Amino acid sequence: MLLDDHPMIRLSMEMVINKQQDMQVVGNFSRSIDLWYGLQQFDVNVLVLDYILDNDEVDGLSLIKQVIAHYPNIPILVYTSMENLAVIRVAFQRGICGYLSKREDPDCYLQAIRTLSRGQRYIPERIYTELAKIPLRRCDGAVLDSPLSEQDNMIKSRLDNLLSPREAEVIRCILAGMKNSDIAKKLKRSNKTISGHKQSGMRKLGIHSELELFKYHDDLFL
Repeated sequence: MLLDDHPMIRLSMEMVINKQQDMQVVGNFSRSIDLWYGLQQFDVNVLVLDYILDNDEVDGLSLIKQVIAHYPNIPILVYTSMENLAVIRVAFQRGICGYLSKREDPDCYLQAIRTLSRGQRYIPERIYTELAKIPLRRCDGAVLDSPLSEQDNMIKSRLDNLLSPREAEVIRCILAGMKNSDIAKKLKRSNKTISGHKQSGMRKLGIHSELELFKYHDDLFL
Protein backbone atom coordinates (compact mmCIF):
# COMPACT_ATOMS: atom_id res chain seq x y z
CA MET A 1 0.00 0.00 0.00
CA LEU A 2 1.32 3.45 -0.97
CA LEU A 3 0.86 6.96 0.45
CA ASP A 4 2.45 9.86 -1.44
CA ASP A 5 1.07 13.27 -2.40
CA HIS A 6 2.88 13.35 -5.77
CA PRO A 7 0.75 11.68 -8.50
CA MET A 8 3.65 10.90 -10.85
CA ILE A 9 5.65 9.26 -8.08
CA ARG A 10 2.69 7.13 -7.04
CA LEU A 11 2.05 6.10 -10.64
CA SER A 12 5.70 5.21 -11.22
CA MET A 13 5.90 3.24 -7.98
CA GLU A 14 2.73 1.33 -8.77
CA MET A 15 3.91 0.46 -12.29
CA VAL A 16 7.25 -0.83 -11.01
CA ILE A 17 5.64 -2.92 -8.27
CA ASN A 18 2.88 -4.42 -10.42
CA LYS A 19 5.46 -5.67 -12.92
CA GLN A 20 6.81 -7.99 -10.23
CA GLN A 21 5.34 -11.47 -9.98
CA ASP A 22 5.50 -11.49 -6.19
CA MET A 23 4.06 -8.01 -5.56
CA GLN A 24 0.81 -6.12 -6.03
CA VAL A 25 -0.32 -2.63 -5.01
CA VAL A 26 -3.61 -2.99 -3.12
CA GLY A 27 -4.02 0.72 -2.37
CA ASN A 28 -2.58 3.95 -3.71
CA PHE A 29 -3.42 7.16 -1.81
CA SER A 30 -2.47 10.84 -1.72
CA ARG A 31 -4.17 11.75 1.58
CA SER A 32 -3.64 10.29 5.02
CA ILE A 33 -7.38 10.21 5.71
CA ASP A 34 -7.88 7.92 2.71
CA LEU A 35 -5.06 5.69 3.91
CA TRP A 36 -7.13 4.69 6.94
CA TYR A 37 -9.92 3.46 4.68
CA GLY A 38 -7.43 1.37 2.72
CA LEU A 39 -5.91 -0.15 5.83
CA GLN A 40 -9.38 -1.21 6.97
CA GLN A 41 -10.32 -2.72 3.62
CA PHE A 42 -7.18 -4.56 2.51
CA ASP A 43 -4.69 -7.09 3.81
CA VAL A 44 -1.43 -5.10 3.78
CA ASN A 45 2.00 -6.76 3.93
CA VAL A 46 4.09 -3.57 3.59
CA LEU A 47 3.05 0.09 3.93
CA VAL A 48 5.13 2.64 1.99
CA LEU A 49 4.81 6.19 3.35
CA ASP A 50 6.11 9.52 2.15
CA TYR A 51 7.28 11.45 5.21
CA ILE A 52 6.02 14.94 4.29
CA LEU A 53 2.58 15.41 2.71
CA ASP A 54 0.57 18.48 1.68
CA ASN A 55 -0.46 21.19 4.13
CA ASP A 56 -3.13 20.22 6.68
CA GLU A 57 -2.31 16.50 6.26
CA VAL A 58 -1.27 14.34 9.19
CA ASP A 59 2.21 13.14 8.28
CA GLY A 60 5.71 12.53 9.60
CA LEU A 61 6.19 11.15 13.09
CA SER A 62 2.56 11.81 14.02
CA LEU A 63 1.24 9.61 11.22
CA ILE A 64 3.81 6.90 11.91
CA LYS A 65 2.78 6.81 15.57
CA GLN A 66 -0.92 6.58 14.70
CA VAL A 67 -0.46 3.81 12.14
CA ILE A 68 1.68 1.72 14.48
CA ALA A 69 -0.81 2.20 17.31
CA HIS A 70 -3.64 0.78 15.19
CA TYR A 71 -1.71 -1.63 12.94
CA PRO A 72 1.42 -2.70 14.86
CA ASN A 73 2.01 -5.74 12.65
CA ILE A 74 2.24 -3.84 9.34
CA PRO A 75 5.89 -2.97 8.55
CA ILE A 76 6.37 0.65 7.44
CA LEU A 77 8.86 1.73 4.77
CA VAL A 78 9.48 5.49 4.74
CA TYR A 79 10.25 6.41 1.12
CA THR A 80 10.99 10.12 0.99
CA SER A 81 13.22 12.98 -0.12
CA MET A 82 13.74 13.87 3.56
CA GLU A 83 17.29 12.92 4.58
CA ASN A 84 17.56 14.48 8.03
CA LEU A 85 19.53 11.85 9.95
CA ALA A 86 18.15 12.82 13.34
CA VAL A 87 14.58 12.53 12.06
CA ILE A 88 15.34 9.16 10.44
CA ARG A 89 16.70 7.83 13.72
CA VAL A 90 13.64 9.01 15.65
CA ALA A 91 11.39 7.44 12.99
CA PHE A 92 13.09 4.08 13.59
CA GLN A 93 12.63 4.60 17.32
CA ARG A 94 8.94 5.17 16.63
CA GLY A 95 8.80 1.77 14.98
CA ILE A 96 9.32 2.02 11.21
CA CYS A 97 11.05 -0.97 9.65
CA GLY A 98 12.74 0.65 6.67
CA TYR A 99 13.96 3.91 5.16
CA LEU A 100 14.79 4.73 1.56
CA SER A 101 15.61 8.02 -0.15
CA LYS A 102 13.77 8.88 -3.36
CA ARG A 103 17.20 9.42 -4.92
CA GLU A 104 17.94 5.70 -4.78
CA ASP A 105 17.71 3.32 -7.73
CA PRO A 106 14.30 1.62 -8.29
CA ASP A 107 15.95 -1.76 -7.65
CA CYS A 108 16.71 -0.62 -4.09
CA TYR A 109 13.03 0.22 -3.69
CA LEU A 110 11.98 -3.31 -4.63
CA GLN A 111 14.69 -4.80 -2.44
CA ALA A 112 13.47 -2.73 0.51
CA ILE A 113 9.87 -3.90 0.10
CA ARG A 114 10.93 -7.55 -0.15
CA THR A 115 13.14 -7.18 2.92
CA LEU A 116 10.29 -5.76 5.01
CA SER A 117 7.88 -8.43 3.76
CA ARG A 118 10.27 -11.05 5.22
CA GLY A 119 10.05 -9.41 8.62
CA GLN A 120 13.47 -7.75 8.41
CA ARG A 121 14.57 -4.12 8.63
CA TYR A 122 15.97 -2.23 5.66
CA ILE A 123 18.33 0.73 5.79
CA PRO A 124 20.91 1.78 3.16
CA GLU A 125 24.48 1.21 4.29
CA ARG A 126 25.46 4.87 3.94
CA ILE A 127 22.54 5.95 6.15
CA TYR A 128 23.29 3.24 8.72
CA THR A 129 26.91 4.39 8.89
CA GLU A 130 25.90 8.01 9.44
CA LEU A 131 23.28 7.09 12.04
CA ALA A 132 25.91 5.19 13.99
CA LYS A 133 27.79 8.48 14.49
CA ILE A 134 24.85 10.18 16.24
CA PRO A 135 24.88 10.00 20.06
CA LEU A 136 21.99 7.85 21.27
CA ARG A 137 19.36 8.53 23.90
CA ARG A 138 19.60 4.97 25.18
CA CYS A 139 22.81 3.44 26.52
CA ASP A 140 22.35 -0.03 25.06
CA GLY A 141 24.39 0.75 21.94
CA ALA A 142 21.54 0.12 19.50
CA VAL A 143 21.07 2.51 16.60
CA LEU A 144 17.61 1.20 15.75
CA ASP A 145 15.79 1.47 19.06
CA SER A 146 12.37 0.23 20.08
CA PRO A 147 9.29 2.43 19.51
CA LEU A 148 8.67 5.27 21.92
CA SER A 149 5.48 4.90 23.91
CA GLU A 150 5.21 8.33 25.61
CA GLN A 151 2.64 10.94 24.63
CA ASP A 152 3.61 13.67 22.15
CA ASN A 153 1.84 16.24 24.32
CA MET A 154 4.79 16.03 26.75
CA ILE A 155 7.06 17.87 24.33
CA LYS A 156 4.28 20.33 23.44
CA SER A 157 3.78 21.20 27.10
CA ARG A 158 7.47 21.72 27.77
CA LEU A 159 8.05 23.82 24.66
CA ASP A 160 5.04 26.00 25.46
CA ASN A 161 6.45 26.67 28.92
CA LEU A 162 9.83 27.77 27.57
CA LEU A 163 9.07 29.50 24.27
CA SER A 164 6.72 32.03 22.76
CA PRO A 165 3.74 30.51 20.88
CA ARG A 166 5.32 31.23 17.49
CA GLU A 167 8.72 29.90 18.51
CA ALA A 168 7.16 26.72 19.90
CA GLU A 169 5.13 26.24 16.72
CA VAL A 170 8.22 26.49 14.52
CA ILE A 171 10.29 24.20 16.75
CA ARG A 172 7.53 21.56 16.71
CA CYS A 173 7.46 21.71 12.90
CA ILE A 174 11.24 21.23 12.78
CA LEU A 175 10.95 18.23 15.10
CA ALA A 176 8.39 16.83 12.65
CA GLY A 177 11.08 16.89 9.95
CA MET A 178 9.98 20.00 8.04
CA LYS A 179 12.41 22.38 6.35
CA ASN A 180 12.26 26.17 6.86
CA SER A 181 10.65 26.65 3.44
CA ASP A 182 7.99 24.01 4.21
CA ILE A 183 7.24 25.64 7.56
CA ALA A 184 6.98 29.08 5.95
CA LYS A 185 4.48 27.75 3.44
CA LYS A 186 2.47 25.88 6.05
CA LEU A 187 2.31 28.81 8.49
CA LYS A 188 2.03 31.46 5.74
CA ARG A 189 5.07 33.41 6.91
CA SER A 190 8.33 34.44 5.26
CA ASN A 191 11.45 32.27 5.36
CA LYS A 192 13.20 35.08 7.23
CA THR A 193 10.51 35.13 9.93
CA ILE A 194 10.63 31.35 10.32
CA SER A 195 14.42 31.42 10.56
CA GLY A 196 14.19 34.12 13.23
CA HIS A 197 11.72 32.12 15.34
CA LYS A 198 13.88 29.02 14.91
CA GLN A 199 17.06 30.75 16.05
CA SER A 200 15.46 32.53 19.00
CA GLY A 201 13.70 29.33 20.08
CA MET A 202 16.88 27.28 19.91
CA ARG A 203 18.75 30.01 21.80
CA LYS A 204 16.19 29.92 24.64
CA LEU A 205 16.54 26.13 24.76
CA GLY A 206 20.32 26.50 25.02
CA ILE A 207 21.06 24.55 21.84
CA HIS A 208 23.07 25.45 18.76
CA SER A 209 22.13 23.02 15.98
CA GLU A 210 19.25 20.90 14.70
CA LEU A 211 21.10 17.77 15.81
CA GLU A 212 21.17 19.12 19.36
CA LEU A 213 17.49 19.97 18.98
CA PHE A 214 16.63 16.35 18.24
CA LYS A 215 18.76 15.20 21.16
CA TYR A 216 16.76 17.62 23.30
CA HIS A 217 13.59 16.01 21.89
CA ASP A 218 14.88 12.56 22.90
CA ASP A 219 15.82 13.77 26.37
CA LEU A 220 12.23 14.88 26.98
CA PHE A 221 11.22 11.21 26.95
CA LEU A 222 13.77 9.96 29.48
